Amino acid sequence: MFKAIIIGATGATGSQLLKKLLDDQSCELVTTVGRRSSLSGKKNDKLRDVVIPSMSDLSSTEKYWLDNDVFFNCIGTTRSLAGSASNFVDIEVGISNQAAAMAHKAKINHASLISAKGANQNIWAKTWLHPLFYMKTIGQKEQSVLTNFSFLNVSIFRPGMLLRLQDKQTWLENFSESRGSGLRVDLLASSMIHNAVKNKLDPVGKSTKFFVGNDEIKRSLQII
Repeated sequence: MFKAIIIGATGATGSQLLKKLLDDQSCELVTTVGRRSSLSGKKNDKLRDVVIPSMSDLSSTEKYWLDNDVFFNCIGTTRSLAGSASNFVDIEVGISNQAAAMAHKAKINHASLISAKGANQNIWAKTWLHPLFYMKTIGQKEQSVLTNFSFLNVSIFRPGMLLRLQDKQTWLENFSESRGSGLRVDLLASSMIHNAVKNKLDPVGKSTKFFVGNDEIKRSLQII
């Protein structure tokens, strides 16, 4: 049995992760921290839904991080939704660092984070070069669990194109799905849970694992 805490539980992958954890008999308790209720106000005996006015200060949530086995970082946005390049960095990197600090202080052993294929904190990028700027920022986000704070086990998931399972997909998502190159977010969530359970049941000491690309994530579930 394990306990999990999630940030980004209302997003495309985070909501799938939450749903699967609540249905998973090996998961004893799920804590979510966010600005909105993770189940739109619905109650679940296994869910501890922590709603706060802003994710820029997580100090009020300190007690909820205690006694968890794995910290899932599913937070994610786009520059357009964030409103500016600086806001995008504040969300992806700033909130990730704060959450990692809370998890580290609570002595959570395992940190599992959604990144992106091609993430690289050392890449040269300017804010007006959006693809490179995105990859650099997501690479900096990875450092929240890789080097900024010390976790016994770290799992980084770097998917390619994700299929968000929404009613209206973008043309790129439709194209990726037709070519078989997109990854359904429910499969990404399943891979993260599979990895967390394996890590809990079969600990191997200090380790860092990267799952790079959709095919490798699918292989972790023995789909291909």
